[in-house]
Amino acid sequence: MQPSADERFVVLNDEPVSEHGEDLLGTSETADRLSDLIVSSRDSTPFTLAIDAGWGMGKSSLMRQLQLRLDGTEGVQTAWFNAWTSGSDALEVLIKSVLLRFDRNIVRRAYHRVAGAPRLSRWLRIGFRLAMTTFGLRRLVDELWAQLSVDPKSRNEIRGAVRDMAQEWVNSANSAGKQIVVFVDDLDRCRHDVVVTVCEAIKLYLDVPGLVFVIGCDQSALNRSIQQADIAGAHPAGYLEKIVQVNYHSPQPGQRQVRDLVNGYASRSGTSQFFDEHVLNFVAERTGRNPRRIKRLINSFVLEYHLDKEWQEFGAKILVRVLLLQHFYPVFYRLLTSSETEDPVQEFLEYHDARENINMGGINPESWRNVFKNHKIEPPGENVDRDVLRDYLGQLEQQLPESFPRLVSDEVFTTTLRQLKESSRFDHLRQHLQRRRFRFDPGGIADAEERLPGEHTDMQGGYALVVDDVFAEKNGEFSDTGRIVTTLRGWGAKVDTASDFESMKRAIRGRVPDIIVSDINRYGVDDSGLQDVQALRDQNIYKGPVVFYVARVTPARRKWASELDAVGVTNNFSEAMEWVRMSIFG
Repeated sequence: MQPSADERFVVLNDEPVSEHGEDLLGTSETADRLSDLIVSSRDSTPFTLAIDAGWGMGKSSLMRQLQLRLDGTEGVQTAWFNAWTSGSDALEVLIKSVLLRFDRNIVRRAYHRVAGAPRLSRWLRIGFRLAMTTFGLRRLVDELWAQLSVDPKSRNEIRGAVRDMAQEWVNSANSAGKQIVVFVDDLDRCRHDVVVTVCEAIKLYLDVPGLVFVIGCDQSALNRSIQQADIAGAHPAGYLEKIVQVNYHSPQPGQRQVRDLVNGYASRSGTSQFFDEHVLNFVAERTGRNPRRIKRLINSFVLEYHLDKEWQEFGAKILVRVLLLQHFYPVFYRLLTSSETEDPVQEFLEYHDARENINMGGINPESWRNVFKNHKIEPPGENVDRDVLRDYLGQLEQQLPESFPRLVSDEVFTTTLRQLKESSRFDHLRQHLQRRRFRFDPGGIADAEERLPGEHTDMQGGYALVVDDVFAEKNGEFSDTGRIVTTLRGWGAKVDTASDFESMKRAIRGRVPDIIVSDINRYGVDDSGLQDVQALRDQNIYKGPVVFYVARVTPARRKWASELDAVGVTNNFSEAMEWVRMSIFG
């Protein structure tokens, strides 16, 4: 079923907002006030204003709106400098962006002064004068920089040259401006050496009349960069106080603002009909009211719906709810997409309903009795009081995935699961997610948790034994432990595999592994992986580190693994790989 003409969804771009009509966060009034502040503080230049906010919270959009207002103000010129894309050339790019705002005649006279310096040869001075008649402003600036930056001694002259030009520009009756406002974007995304270079350029070379710097940054990130740079005698906060004179902390959007934002993004992407009031409120809060995260969630929906035709069969509303799980409940999402567990949705809903019934006094014994029996707990007899039932509930929770008790009071989560379970195609949906487990990763919280411990991990000389009853490729995808085998071999480690206790013993007799990575549920037998390691310990066959990698992590399994002195139990791939790396190489 293809979407109709009025259901064509579009991807939202991540460009900063500059037009007033695009301002869903209502920052226009803030831009007006900051513009007035900068213009009225003309006589206080030079100074630096920092717009302090976290990643994705709209710093660049506010700066673009501020630039738009200042560009329309008499006597003000602006420049935009992206520190992140400038990289190692940051000093040159930043200073040139300022020089290009001066009048050409002012730069030409500065050029003459440099050309007439005693350190330059007669022929070079003649060359400078001849070039005056043909060079445009950008070429002049390039040539001026080439002479000012040839060596450390000449670099000391940069500040003086820039100061002279700035003073002449401010005082000139013919000058088109009295202020140059330089916007510095993405500084908090740079390497610490680039952060220091830009800060020193602002303070040492560009601290001149008429200049205002507006820096968009997460100040806590800048503090970390200054700390990493390890500048002699510099405390991060004190260092930045010398650079920044005015700090505007951009507040988090209010509840009404962020609701308008989510509504606006959904409307622009054509997805409004799939984000009801309940979901809108949830998305707003769970994304930390972060505009970029909200966009990423909506773009995930748009991209996946367009790329995978099966979603058009399941329906857009189902995809929205799957994305809620994938982005905001990644631990449960791994359970849902694992082929090694029974239906976790049904298990959670039965637990939820049994818990509610017990908390109300156990008025419907059949609901909680069946849950206890399903988990091999003999239910209590008739007419037991609530305290006894709660003790039984505690026993049950030892057998359940660790996340269940934390999620049981989350209404959005429970409602989402019920909506998925009510679908007539739920079983088909789960099979679809299992097939696409390692490909359906549109970007969000879950993918952040699955990053590997290092891009260039070297495990040459390491030896791991990986144990599971399923390694083969299945429906185009490897099993979880198969993924571990492939990754470790890619890192240079020697890897052998085993599928049961006897094959483990044979492998260990051939060579004792540096680590064992084992599943737990094997051949349909609960906890067989734990039992096998217990036997290895008891028979003194293997005493080394063990990592249990399993979809279903329960308190009971974690306790047993601890008693076996295992490294741990996890269903997080990156955590498992980090444990393996540390166990082999410390």
